[in-house]
Amino acid sequence: MLWLRQSTAVTVMIGPFVDDTDGKTAETGLTITQADVRLTKNGGNMAQKNEASNATHDEIGVYSCPLDATDTGTLGRLQLFVHESGALPVWHEYMVVPANPYNSLIAGADYLQTDVIEVEGTDATDQIRDAVVDDSTRLDGSAVNAIT
Repeated sequence: MLWLRQSTAVTVMIGPFVDDTDGKTAETGLTITQADVRLTKNGGNMAQKNEASNATHDEIGVYSCPLDATDTGTLGRLQLFVHESGALPVWHEYMVVPANPYNSLIAGADYLQTDVIEVEGTDATDQIRDAVVDDSTRLDGSAVNAIT
């Protein structure tokens, strides 16, 4: 399963499309329209892709298929199906993820967000400090010079 960044236009390669009679001959002359590319987001009802362009043949029965930010706008599993006359059906599965994990793990352009709130919860003000510091035995910094 390939990862896609949420709400980002992308061109995916789909196929290979092969002849439905012999199951091996590459179908290189198909017309795959917007309506032919069916998407389901997280198991929802299928609908045509939002991006209006046709898929275009690259080589060996593989086509480039543009998707837009609406197509990739829902987090979770995105399934793409094409059933074109003369070719066996083709489908692909993607995982749509937020920008931070995608940029961190796939694009190498960011770091995963890890901060105290993520470590500790919604109120990180004193919980970590309180776990390691006992206020009843803590020295007042201004009194340190007076200790000999």
